[in-house]
Amino acid sequence: MSDQFTEVTTKSWGSRLMDSIRGLFLGLILIIGSLILLWWNEGRAIHTENDLKDGSKNVVHLQTNVPLPENEDKLVHLTGTVNTTDTLNDPDFNIYTNAIALKRNVLFYQWEETSEEKTEKELGGSEKTTTTYSYSKNWVSNKINSNNFKKPEGHINNSAYSFSNSSYEAENVFIDSFKLSKEVIDKISNFETFALDSNSKNGSYKISSNTIYLGSGNLENNPQIGDVKISFEVVKPSQLVSVISKQSQNTLVPFVGKNGTSINELVYGEVSADVMFKEAISNNKMITWLLRLLGLVFCIIGFTLLFKPLVIIGDFVPFIGSIVSIGTGLVSTILGMIFSFITVAIAWFFYRPIISIILISVVVLLFIFLLYRRKAIKK
Repeated sequence: MSDQFTEVTTKSWGSRLMDSIRGLFLGLILIIGSLILLWWNEGRAIHTENDLKDGSKNVVHLQTNVPLPENEDKLVHLTGTVNTTDTLNDPDFNIYTNAIALKRNVLFYQWEETSEEKTEKELGGSEKTTTTYSYSKNWVSNKINSNNFKKPEGHINNSAYSFSNSSYEAENVFIDSFKLSKEVIDKISNFETFALDSNSKNGSYKISSNTIYLGSGNLENNPQIGDVKISFEVVKPSQLVSVISKQSQNTLVPFVGKNGTSINELVYGEVSADVMFKEAISNNKMITWLLRLLGLVFCIIGFTLLFKPLVIIGDFVPFIGSIVSIGTGLVSTILGMIFSFITVAIAWFFYRPIISIILISVVVLLFIFLLYRRKAIKK
């Protein structure tokens, strides 16, 4: 079931212009922040890669999973079965199980508000915005405050229950003679559904479809606002894993490289150290490119905000504003790429001069294109 509410608002040309002028400061912050992010990312990437390569050369593969004095404080690689004798307990529902980790997942049946905006520019520079608010009942992980809805009437959320997502973790986890530190245990995330006893009887809740159900409705076909359903996931022991960490007495802890990189890898199955390091280096490259893209996007958005007042001024006659918007959008993109490439090039100059020269060449070509474009527009 869903329903909608539509609201039409109009913002004057003067108000839009003042908002765009205030946005200049945010644009400047985004540009500076993006350049700082790009600079930091290049240093982080090269330091992490160097530490991982050093680690791959110096890692000690353990033939037997027994702490030896000669391996103390060294980076070690081992494969073995992870186990624990700890029993984890969810006290609210009296659930006990021998496991490495136990997780409670809570969902509330609530009204949700979503909105969709349609904006139209009008002669004189004003802007008309039509906002359609839609309301639907859904299972969500947190209680939603319906007082913040645009139209709370008829969409009131309430629940008599205050349960929340929870997680429990074993403290004593071992691979043969090695105890795992919390940082290593946190890497074990092979969760699977925990089977509840469907025959359990409890006056305060029902168990249906492997789910604890609290409320006045019916889980399958007629839940009511405020009802709650709770399920559990578990990481079972006796799983084969491969680990790269530091041996600290009889405990495996993260290894810190020369450049400060924390090396703490865990994968399922019997996997060689070479394969694990290659995967770690590949993940580092992926993170590097994602942060580069993020920095570029922030930089472009920053320049877009700097040019926004020009677009608003042009919007006094809507089609002129659209033309200005296209032009400033292109300029913002080019400037964002130029500033980003320059930052990356300078950062890499200290590490890989050849790549830096290539990036600088790309920037020069962009400048030439921008100048050519400017001359073409003047003609």
